[in-house]
Amino acid sequence: MSTPLSLKQRVRAVRRRPAYARFEAAILGVAVWCLLWTIRLTSRLEVRGGEELRANWNDRRPMVLAFWHGRSIMLPFVLPRGMPNAQTYIMNSTHRDGEIITRALRRFGVQTTRGSSRRGAVGGTLGLMRALARGAAVALIPDGPRGPAGSAQAGAVELAARVGAPLYPLAFSATRAVRMTGWDRMMLPLPGARVVCVVGAPLRIPAGRLDRDDRELWRRRLEAELVAVTRAADGVCGREHADT
Repeated sequence: MSTPLSLKQRVRAVRRRPAYARFEAAILGVAVWCLLWTIRLTSRLEVRGGEELRANWNDRRPMVLAFWHGRSIMLPFVLPRGMPNAQTYIMNSTHRDGEIITRALRRFGVQTTRGSSRRGAVGGTLGLMRALARGAAVALIPDGPRGPAGSAQAGAVELAARVGAPLYPLAFSATRAVRMTGWDRMMLPLPGARVVCVVGAPLRIPAGRLDRDDRELWRRRLEAELVAVTRAADGVCGREHADT
């Protein structure tokens, strides 16, 4: 005689069903979208140094955007809206959380390729390369998906070099915010906050495949530039920088 399933086991069994997974992703995707808009509508957003980004989007010139995982929540509102030529892609994971984020970002006009550094990386990267070849922008998180926070991996550098695209470091900060307790200490602006996004000067990496030494050199430069724009954004908002 089989042992009856506990409530926790029954819940897990239901969540494994494909129909339930799609339903859950749809509902939570809308919830994330609503949360992001709530943050945006109750804060004042200022972008510093974004003129070249808009010009690139308008002219359909490829570029790569890099930002820390913990400073990424306001990214959809820096991306252009109402510009018919503008397209932006990200690579999102293939698991349940990735599907939720994909559905939320789709409502902002952000396209996704599926993959991560741990699963489906080749297919996801090829999708990003095809997007860049079409003149789109690609947004990447160098310290994702699991950290350590503030330590850049080389993926963004390699992608920018493969297609000869400029690599822009950017960071957000806020005058009033809470920091989550996860590994990335995600920053969530509070109502009434002034939110500042600082876009740094682009890294123009020579096109082509990088050898190990050059890859490490540019990876360190990207990490240093991300630290610099994060400190600049924190400085404008009067926050003490403590992420790195």
